[in-house]
Amino acid sequence: MERKKFSGSPCPIARSLDVLGDWWNPLILRECLYGNSRFDELQSWLGISRNILTRRLAELVEAELLSKQAYQEKPARFEYVLTEKGHDACLVLLALMPFGERWYFKKGQHPIELRDRETGELVKPLVIDANTGKPLDSKTLVPCPGPGFKAPKSIKERRFSEYYDSLVE
Repeated sequence: MERKKFSGSPCPIARSLDVLGDWWNPLILRECLYGNSRFDELQSWLGISRNILTRRLAELVEAELLSKQAYQEKPARFEYVLTEKGHDACLVLLALMPFGERWYFKKGQHPIELRDRETGELVKPLVIDANTGKPLDSKTLVPCPGPGFKAPKSIKERRFSEYYDSLVE
């Protein structure tokens, strides 16, 4: 059964899930971020079958999250390198780390740490508001239509009822 595509959705989360929603794709990106960029390395670290890995790598290259670069001519061998778009996607994955550490590992028992490449300092991912620099708290956010949400007002009011209700008060 083919997965539903969200390329026409008016939601950036849904559109992002077109590429990141399959569990193999984020894990492949994670491995590339960790420095494992060759097919055999990816297969070994992930324990993924060759045919699935081949398909997922093709998807990630087509979506421009990875670029396929030859590192050997005979026989032809390739490595998969994160693009700028791929590095942006990795920021989403890194934002999952604090959630996983908090809810799936005992305190102080998380198996992976991030360190700054230049300073060696420990880094803790945090999702912040780019305007204020303050950490986001999903309990304080209200979704509302943006300039690209093209729909009649009745649909907007139904979809974003909490936002429109707060305007009336």
